[in-house]
Amino acid sequence: MFEKRLFSLVPQATPYIMASVLFKWIALMANITVMWVLARILGGIVTDGLSAALAVDALAQAALPLAAAIIVRAASIYLAQRAGDKAAFEAVRRVRSLVYDKLTALGPSYTETVPTAEAVQTSVEGATQLQVYFGGYLPQLFFAGLAPITLFVLLVGQAGFPAALLLACVPVIPVSIMMVMRNAKKIGAEYWGSYVDLGGMFLEAVQGLTTLKVYQADRSWHERINAESERFRAATMRLLVMQQRSICVMDLVVYMGAALGIIVTALQLATGKIGFEAAFLIVFLSQEFFLPMRRLGSLFHTAMNGMAASRRMFGILDTPEPERGDVELDGRGDVELAGVSYAYGDRTVLDSASATIAHGSLVALVGESGGGKSTLAGIIAGRKGAYRGSVRIGGVELRDATAASLMRAVTLVPINGYLFAGTLRDNLLLAQPSATDTELLRALDRTRVAAFVQANGGLDMVINEGGTNLSGGQRQRVCMARALLHDSPIYVFDEATSNVDAASEAAIGEVIASLAGGHTVIVVAHRLSTIVDADQILVLERGRIAEHGTHGELLAAAGAYARMWNSQKQLSAYAYAEGDAEDAGAVEAVDGSAACADGLNGTSSSSAAAAPDSGRARRSAPSIMWRMMGLVRPLAGWLVLAVALGSIGMLTAAFVPAFGALGLMAALGRNALGLGLIAACAACAACGIARGPLHYGEQLCNHYIAFRLLAHIRDLVFGALRQLAPAKLEGRGKGELVSLVTSDIELLEVFYAHTISPIAIALVCTVVFEGFLLAVSPELAGIALVAYAVLGVLLPLTSAKACGTTGRQSREGAGKLGAFVLDSLRGAGETIQFAGGTDRSRALGKLTEQVGAVDARLKRRQAVSEAVADALILVANLVMLGRALQLVAAGTIDFAAAFVAVFTFVSSFGSVMAVSRLGASLQETLASGARVLDLLDEQPQCAEVADGQNVEFAGAAAEHVSFSYVGGVDAGGAGATEQVANDTAASLILDDVTCTFAPGTMTCIMGRSGSGKSTLLKLLMCFWDPAAGTITVSGVDARHINTASLRSHEAYMTQDTHLFCGTVRENLLVAHASATDAELLDACRSASLTALIDRLPQGLDTPVAELGDSLSGGERQRIGLARIFLNDAPFILLDEPTSALDALNEAAVMQAVDELKRRGKTIVLVSHRASTCAFADFSLSVEHGRLS
Repeated sequence: MFEKRLFSLVPQATPYIMASVLFKWIALMANITVMWVLARILGGIVTDGLSAALAVDALAQAALPLAAAIIVRAASIYLAQRAGDKAAFEAVRRVRSLVYDKLTALGPSYTETVPTAEAVQTSVEGATQLQVYFGGYLPQLFFAGLAPITLFVLLVGQAGFPAALLLACVPVIPVSIMMVMRNAKKIGAEYWGSYVDLGGMFLEAVQGLTTLKVYQADRSWHERINAESERFRAATMRLLVMQQRSICVMDLVVYMGAALGIIVTALQLATGKIGFEAAFLIVFLSQEFFLPMRRLGSLFHTAMNGMAASRRMFGILDTPEPERGDVELDGRGDVELAGVSYAYGDRTVLDSASATIAHGSLVALVGESGGGKSTLAGIIAGRKGAYRGSVRIGGVELRDATAASLMRAVTLVPINGYLFAGTLRDNLLLAQPSATDTELLRALDRTRVAAFVQANGGLDMVINEGGTNLSGGQRQRVCMARALLHDSPIYVFDEATSNVDAASEAAIGEVIASLAGGHTVIVVAHRLSTIVDADQILVLERGRIAEHGTHGELLAAAGAYARMWNSQKQLSAYAYAEGDAEDAGAVEAVDGSAACADGLNGTSSSSAAAAPDSGRARRSAPSIMWRMMGLVRPLAGWLVLAVALGSIGMLTAAFVPAFGALGLMAALGRNALGLGLIAACAACAACGIARGPLHYGEQLCNHYIAFRLLAHIRDLVFGALRQLAPAKLEGRGKGELVSLVTSDIELLEVFYAHTISPIAIALVCTVVFEGFLLAVSPELAGIALVAYAVLGVLLPLTSAKACGTTGRQSREGAGKLGAFVLDSLRGAGETIQFAGGTDRSRALGKLTEQVGAVDARLKRRQAVSEAVADALILVANLVMLGRALQLVAAGTIDFAAAFVAVFTFVSSFGSVMAVSRLGASLQETLASGARVLDLLDEQPQCAEVADGQNVEFAGAAAEHVSFSYVGGVDAGGAGATEQVANDTAASLILDDVTCTFAPGTMTCIMGRSGSGKSTLLKLLMCFWDPAAGTITVSGVDARHINTASLRSHEAYMTQDTHLFCGTVRENLLVAHASATDAELLDACRSASLTALIDRLPQGLDTPVAELGDSLSGGERQRIGLARIFLNDAPFILLDEPTSALDALNEAAVMQAVDELKRRGKTIVLVSHRASTCAFADFSLSVEHGRLS
C-alpha cells in the first residue's frame, strides 16, 4: 500500500501531503459539528418535548455557528484538494526530470534498455500517472487511519458499543485491499506493459507509415494494431474485474458495517441503553467511519497504474550508465587504435582494428558499406563505449576521459544528423551558445546553405521535428554548419555529404580540407574522388583494416582500395562531368513536405502539437458529446442494463440511512410509513447487502461499453491516419500523435464509463426521491427539486463555463510534452555532443511548469466546484430541515414522517453529486474528444480513390504541374490555378513542370538540393495533389484511378529508408508479404545484400535494432532497395538510391536496376551522383522549380 522508494524520490511533496491530511481532518470536524448541532435540536424535540416551533427557533439561533462550520468545511475541502494537487505536481516534475536526465545520461544507447515509445510514455504519461498516487492516494492513506479514530473518540462516550462495533469493522477494508495486492502488481504490470506496447506499435507504424502505404502494407499493420488494442482491452478488463471485485467487497463492508451499526443503535435506543442524540449521530455519521477507507480503496486501484509505471521508471533509473573516467582530454594529440573490436549482440562489425591517426592530419575511412567504418567513427567520437581494445587520444584512453572533455575534443557529423523542432538559430546555438548572428551565417555560408536560409526567413526560420521540412541535402549542410561552430580539435565526418549536390560537395570538401592542419579530420567516404588528397586512407573490409596508405600507395598495392577505385572509375566513364548542371550561387527552395504554413511563414515554432485544420472553429461541448454518444448505439442494451443496476444500487445506498431513520422513529414508538423496528432494520440490512453487487454489475457494464468503444476509436483513428499520411502528418510531432492514440483516447473512458450512465442514474433517482417526498409533502419535494437542479444542472454548467478552454490547453500541453521528449530522445546524440543536456532538461522543466500551470487552473476550478457542491448540500439539508419543522409545527405533517423525509433527502445526493463534478472534471475528457474528432474529420491532402478505374501501367507524366508546400491546395482545375496565382506568400517548389516517363525507360532527375526533385516523386506517388496541372498514369488523371490499382503499379524508395523493429525478413516482407525465401534471397542479391545476410548470426531472422541503428547507412539503404526488387512494380521511383553506397555496391545495385529497365520497368531516379545518373536514358534538371 506504500511505495517507500517512490515516496523518497519526492521529499518536496511531504509538506503538501501533510497539509492535505490536516485540511481533510478539519473538514471532518466541521461536518461532525453540523451533525452535533442538529442532534441537539432534534433531541430536544424527542427527549425534552420541545415543540417543533421552538426547534425552528433553535435552528435559527444556531444559524451563525452552522454557517461558520459550513464555510470552514468548504474551505478545508478546497485547501485539501489544492495541497494534494501541489504534491502531485511536485512529484510529476521531479520524477519526469529524473527519468529524462537518466535517459540523456544513457545517450543514444538508451534503446538497449527501453524502446523509445516506452521511454516517452514513461517520461510523460507515466509521470502523470503519479498524480493520483501523490495527490490523492497518499493523503487519503493517512486520513483514512485518522478519521475513524477521531469519530470513535468523539462517539464512544455516548454510544460505546455501536462506536466500537463500527471501528472494529473498518480494518476489513484495508485487509481486502491487501488481499487484492497479492495479484495487483502482476495484473497492473501486465496492464501498463500492454499500454506501452500499444504506444510502441503505434509509434512504429506512424514513423513508417509512408513505407507501409507505398507497399500497401498499412492495412496489415492496421490489423496488427487492432489486435494489440484488443489485447490491451483484455488486460484492462482483467485489471478492472480485479478492482471491481475488491470494491464490491469494500462496498459490502461499508454499507453492511453502517447498517450493522445503525441496527445495533436502533435496538439500543429501543431498550433505552443510549439516548436519541447519540443514536442520531451514529446513524448519520456511521458511513463517515468507512468512507475515508472506501475512498482509499478506490484511489488505490487508480494509484496502481502509477505504481506499475514507477516500476518501469525504476528500471530506467537503475540502468548502469556508461563508465567514464576523470581525466580531462584536450584532443590535441594523435589518435591511436590498438586491437579495437565492437559487436552488436552476436554480430561482430569491427575486429581487432589498429591504426595511428596523426594530429592535424586528414584521414579517410573507406570500404564497402557495412564494413565497420561508421562504427569505428562512432567509437572515436565517444558514441560507442562498449568497444574492446584500446583507443587513445593524446595518450589518454577514451574510457578514462571525462564525457564532457571527450565531447569538446571530438565532434561527430553523422550521416543522419538530427535537427530539433524550433528555429534554425536554436539548432545552431546548441553548438556554440555565445555565437553572434554573423558567426552563424558565416558557418552556413561555408556549407553553402546561407542563401537558402536568407531566402526563407533567415535564422528564425522554423525547423520541424527531425528537420523534416528540409531536403536531405539541406539538413546535412545545416548539421555540418552546426559542427563547424563547435570548433573542436578533432572532427569526424560520417558520409556528411551523401545527399548534397556535386558543387556543394566540392565546396564542403574544401572546407573539410581547410580544417586539416589545425584539426584532426577523419572522413568516412564512399565517393573516393573526394578523398584522394587525404594524408592517410584506412580501408576496412569485414570489420578489419585491410590496407592503409595514401591514394597513390594504395593504387600501387592493387588491393581492395584499387578494386573500389577502378569500379568507381568504370562507373564514372559513363557519367557526365560532375557539377555541370550546378549553379553555385542559386537560391534554394524548401523541399520538405512539412514546410507548410506553420513552417516557413513562422507561425509555429513546432508543429508537434499543431492541431489538424487549426483554423477550424472550436467544437462546443454538446457537439462533442453528441458525436461520441453516436458510437454507443450498438451497445445500447448494455447501457440500459448499467443504468438499471446503477439506479437500484444508488437507491439502496441512499436508503441505508433512510431506513435507519425509520428504525429510530420505530424505536421511539413513532412508526412512519407503517414500518416497525424489525422491518426497518431488515430493510436497512438488505440495502447494505445489495449495494456492493449492484455497483459491481453497473461498473462492469459501463466499462465493457467504454473499453469496446475505445478499441473501436483507436481503429478509426489509425484508419484516419492511413488516409492522412504522409502529406498531413509530415511535420506533426510523432510524440503528440502517440499521446493522442494513448492518453487522449484513454481519457474518453471518463465519458463512456463515468458520464452517460451517471447522468441517467441521477435522473432516475431524482424521480424516485421526488415521488417519495411528494407523497410526504409537495413543499418538501419542491425544495428538493430546486436543490437537485442547482447541484445537478446549474453547478456543472457554471463550472464548465468557468473552465473555458483550460481542458483543451491541458491536453494540447500533454501532446507537446510527448513531442518534446520524443524529439529530445531522437536527438540524444546531438544533445550529448554539444553538451546541451542541461538546457534540454531545463526546457523540459519549463514546459512541465507551463503545462502544470494550466492543469493547476483546471484543478483549482475542480476544487472550487467540489467545495461549493458540499456547501450547497449542507445548506439544502438545513433548509429542508427548517421547512419540515415548520410544517410539523403547522400540523401539516407529523414529526416521524418529516424526520424520515428529511433524512432520506440528506442521503439522496450521491447520484447528483456524481453529475455536479462533471462540469469541471469532464473538461479534459471533452478536450481529448475534440482532438480525436478533429483528427477523424481531417480531410486528406490527396484523397484515396475507391470508386475510380483500374489501369495497367503504360507510362506516367506530369502535365503543367505546379506545387507549393506553403498554403492550401485544391484538387486541381481552375480553383487550384486561382489558388496558386493568389497565394503570394507561397514559394512554388515546382512551376509549370511537364515531363513524360515512357514504359521501359530510366530517367534521372538532377538539380541542387531542395530544388524540387523529391517533391516530383511524391506527386507521382499521389501523396500530394498538385496545386495546378495533372499527374497522369497510363494516360488517366491519377485522381481518377483507384488507389489500390495505382499502388500496385508503383514502388517508391525514399531518401531515408525506414526499418521497423523486427527481423531483416520482416522488414523485407513489408514489400511482399507472401514472398518465399527464394524470392527474398533473389531480392537481396539484386540489392547487393547477400554478403551481409551471410555474415548475420541468424541470417534473415536477425533482429534489427530500433530504426535500424545496428546497421550502417549503406546496409539500411540496400534493404530499402531489396524491397523495391521484391515488390517488382512496373513503375519504380528511387530517391538517392546509392547515396550511402560504396563504389562496388553502387555498381552492383545499378546494374540490377538497369536489368529491371531491360525487363520493361519504368524507372525514375533522383541522384547527385553522376555515376548513378549515367545509367539513365534521359536526364532532367530541376532549376527554380522548372525542368530543363
